[in-house]
Amino acid sequence: MDKEKGIVLAYLTAIVSGISVFANSFGVLTLEPVAYTFVKNLLVAAILAAIALSAGNWKEILSINRKQLLMLFFIGVIGGGVAFALFFTGLSQVSGAYGSFIYRLLFLFAAAIGIVILKERPGWQTAAGTILLLAGNAVLLGSENMALSSGALMVLCATVLWAAEYAVSKKALEGLSATTVASARMGIGAMVLLGLLVAQGKAGALLSISSASFVWIAIATGLLAMFTTLWYSALKSTTLTAATAAFALGGPISSFLSFAFAGKALALAQAGGLLLLAAGAVFVVGAGQTLLAANWLKGKALAVLRA
Repeated sequence: MDKEKGIVLAYLTAIVSGISVFANSFGVLTLEPVAYTFVKNLLVAAILAAIALSAGNWKEILSINRKQLLMLFFIGVIGGGVAFALFFTGLSQVSGAYGSFIYRLLFLFAAAIGIVILKERPGWQTAAGTILLLAGNAVLLGSENMALSSGALMVLCATVLWAAEYAVSKKALEGLSATTVASARMGIGAMVLLGLLVAQGKAGALLSISSASFVWIAIATGLLAMFTTLWYSALKSTTLTAATAAFALGGPISSFLSFAFAGKALALAQAGGLLLLAAGAVFVVGAGQTLLAANWLKGKALAVLRA
């Protein structure tokens, strides 16, 4: 049942990610973007390291070989450092809805890498689902200004880098636990972000964190800790293509929150966009697999209630 578990975790990751992108579009405006990212990522790294060590992962860490070490270094530098700096700097310059739209293109890049490098073999459903996912995202974006600004380019570059990092993570997870990979990603990445702050002469921003920043950082830290734990557990149990397809459902959540907090009613077109996205994700993941995943989750929920 590992694949069903992975799909459930990927769907749950999408929910957390959708809320997180929306929340961070506000939080990143309260502090210099790289400083904001460094603080929350460092806190998440500490949380994940504590979880990994309490779970006895120190034995696994001591037995890491050279190939695994190189993969963890790539995951940390690229996925936990450079991509985060690009994404949050870009997100501070574009709307949350537009940033989320670009970020959800992650599935396209991840699917291509999965086919070429991981030798995944998606069928016609993947092509059909891709069209539906793109159409749904476009409908939800609506009349949003889609100019390819410097901020949008940074978010796009970050998305491509994350797709590459997730492919490497998928390989690393074949021999390592999700908590070890996630801890390395956030810990190494936090050090990269600190180096970028020093190199840019912006380290002083860490001394001017306002009370508003602390609130958003606390919210972002909790969401990122949940996201990272769920995502790497999902990636370990299912394919990169299926995981990122389910993950794409985070886009409509960010858009829905943007509409709700702006006081706008969900129009028929937006409702149609949500349906297109849901259909696209199910097409790629597979209706049968989605149903099995739902049954797996139902069984787990019933077991918890009985206990």
